Amino acid sequence: NLPVVMITAFGTVDSAVDAIKKGAFDYVTKPFEQSEIVTVVQKAVNTSRMKQLSLARHEESVMADELSYSALLNGKSPALKELQETVRKVAASPSSVLVTGEAGCGKEFLAEELHYLSQRSFQPLIKVNCVAVSSMALETELFGGQKPGRLELADKGTIFLDEISEAGLEVQTKLLSLLETGKLENPITGEEKKIDVRVIAASTKDLAKEAREGRFREDLFYKLNVIPLHLPPLRERLEDLPELVDFFLKRLNRKLQRNFRVDAACLEMFASVSWPGNLRQLEHVLERMMVLAEGDELREQDIPADLRSEIDLSSHLAGASFREIIRRQTQNLEKDLIEKALHEMDGNITRTAEHLGISRKGLQLKMKELGIKQGL
Repeated sequence: NLPVVMITAFGTVDSAVDAIKKGAFDYVTKPFEQSEIVTVVQKAVNTSRMKQLSLARHEESVMADELSYSALLNGKSPALKELQETVRKVAASPSSVLVTGEAGCGKEFLAEELHYLSQRSFQPLIKVNCVAVSSMALETELFGGQKPGRLELADKGTIFLDEISEAGLEVQTKLLSLLETGKLENPITGEEKKIDVRVIAASTKDLAKEAREGRFREDLFYKLNVIPLHLPPLRERLEDLPELVDFFLKRLNRKLQRNFRVDAACLEMFASVSWPGNLRQLEHVLERMMVLAEGDELREQDIPADLRSEIDLSSHLAGASFREIIRRQTQNLEKDLIEKALHEMDGNITRTAEHLGISRKGLQLKMKELGIKQGL
């Protein structure tokens, strides 16, 4: 699988043809310029990488059986159809993209789709969650130090900056400079390097409002917001539930080595849920049901109690007291917020408690009360 370049001082047409037939990538005769060798090696590396990625994608597509993330962005809802059309138009562009939407609605999936539909698809897609890294560490993570940062590793490809609103002012300033000049400065040596990277940023916050109120650089907002894309929450695209459930079932079946399906009554009940955690919540609910279910069919009785209470609430609202309604909704909201924070902090209890502004002990008690497991 190693690309081979033949170099010789005794080149002939016959030997060149013979070398290529036997698998050489290219043939260079002496004397040569150093720039010529650099160009040949770059082409050889890029071609080899493209072949390997192409083969990997083919094998993955056969194994995954249509488990493309694009399935999560396809749907019958008007909002999704409009989004699909915009994605097709802008995918090939090198322009910056700002993706907005609630937590768990698929912003990372959208970034992947934009990358793989672009001409950069055979180059790296680097992902950085700005919430999960402290401000000082984020600067080093992105711009490097003793070793290359994520931006340099994403050269010729795409970098996805999730929750960009959480980046500190210093990081924002350096990112703005990169977008304006296309140059990356080494923090230690001060040396500047030209890089070509497409930036896709995402935020659950309203960045325009953050900029107006001075919490985010307004000039950086405009640089990122060249192409704005908004992902609707799941509750606004419930007509897409059958396809979304099918996608997650296939993925989880492969993970759990099972063959689950969902019956019609269960799917119908799913349509009564508001899904505040969006696609992430849907996937977690399905996995919980699959782990605990008897047999290979997910039925109405397999729906978790906390989700069932929301369904019961929507269908029997008139029969419940105001206090009971508030209690149930508050518990559901608390559970969703804690599960979301745990996911973002990779299950770290201490960091999750700090993020939520409560004590570690208080978080543990609340998790026990709501039936939340640390590994969820």
